[in-house]
Amino acid sequence: MSHLLPTTDPLLAAPELAILHALETSLAAAQRALLTAYPELQDDLCIDRPLQLNGSGWIADAIVTQITGLSASIARYRREFERARLARLPDRPF
Repeated sequence: MSHLLPTTDPLLAAPELAILHALETSLAAAQRALLTAYPELQDDLCIDRPLQLNGSGWIADAIVTQITGLSASIARYRREFERARLARLPDRPF
């Protein structure tokens, strides 16, 4: 997750970056809260034994998995936007 707010120039070119930043921040908070509520979901704690979860624990596990995927997609979107933006910049000699 990028902790820096998008600057004015990128927002002018792609205003969706503002809400994607807000979503990314909310996803990080939700993931942290779920992992605090269900510490057994942390990767290094469940390698040696199967998870013993109740219904809400399994749903929390699914949400954490989906948060990870969505966060990765947002990061890919941001990288692709930046790549395309840099490709449009005029070449400047030293």
